[in-house]
This record gives sequence, C-alpha cells and structure tokens, in this order.
Amino acid sequence: MSALGNVLSFLSIKVSPIVPAIPLGPIHLSIALDLSHVATFIAALFGGPAVGGLTGMVGGLVAANEFGFSQGNLITGFALPLGKAMTGVTAGLVFKYVGLLDGRRLRMVLATLASFVPEAIWTVFIFLVLFPAFLPIPISVTKVIAAQILVKASVEMVVMGLILAALLENRGFTEYVKGAFT
Repeated sequence: MSALGNVLSFLSIKVSPIVPAIPLGPIHLSIALDLSHVATFIAALFGGPAVGGLTGMVGGLVAANEFGFSQGNLITGFALPLGKAMTGVTAGLVFKYVGLLDGRRLRMVLATLASFVPEAIWTVFIFLVLFPAFLPIPISVTKVIAAQILVKASVEMVVMGLILAALLENRGFTEYVKGAFT
C-alpha cells in the first residue's frame, strides 16, 4: 500500500502542480495535488491504525522528496512523512469508530476530513513555529503558505473521501482488499 501511495503521490504531483518551485531564501516552495492518502485510507480502513500510520509514513516519501529534500527544505522533508503517518493512524481510529464499510459518501468524506485534523495541526506547527525559528522567512509569508496548503489538502481529503466511497461501493474491490488484509 505504501508503494501505491508513492506512485499516486508521484503521478498526482507531476500532473497537477499548483504553485511551481518559488525561491524563499534558502529553500524553494512548491504546492501540488498529492493523492497518496488514497492508499493510506484503504490501509487504515482494512488494516487499522498501525497499518494506516505505517502506510502514510512510507507512502509519504515521494512527497517528502518532492516538497522537501529536492527543494533544499529539510524541515518539510523530515516532517511530511510524520504528518502523513498521523493521518493514517487517525484514519484507522476514525474508520474503526464510525464503521465505514457501507460506503456512504458523506460519512466517508467527513471521516477523511476528520482524519486529516492532526496532520493539519502539524502543518500549522511546521509553518508557524519551525520555519520562522530555523529559516529567515517572515511569519507573514509562512502564514499565507500554510493557509494555501491547508485549503488544498482539505479539497484533496474531500476528493479522496469520494474516491474511497466509490471504491467501497464496488463489492469486488472490497472483497479483494479484505482478503489481502486477513
């Protein structure tokens, strides 16, 4: 599932850049769609919080490279997989609590949005605390960047919730994935 997450991440980042690499002092910033959490959510739903967290962390390596290391940004490079792991663990807990295998779209979208909350808080911490502490970037700039990332990520969560709901409506997919996780 982590390999699938990295493939989804690579393809979506390359196909849909929103903001190309913009130099901000010692680092570059870019924003693009990243659909790696489709795999994270599937793993969390069928494998639980630990599997979801591990899938999120390892499935975030391409994004860590694309948005962090390759841009000269070690903070994002190291922090991004941790945030993705938080989403995976939270998704496993939320899906277990809500019981989403019936595939209702609205519940799935709300669950994916709720699962993103810890990663959203982590993102705010990165941009409002770590960046200003370690990089010569004004906090006013990091606030704008964080807001753009959170809006983009929230839209991604809605889209991925709809994708996941559609996948769960397919009985063949659901049975296949259940079999892979048992």
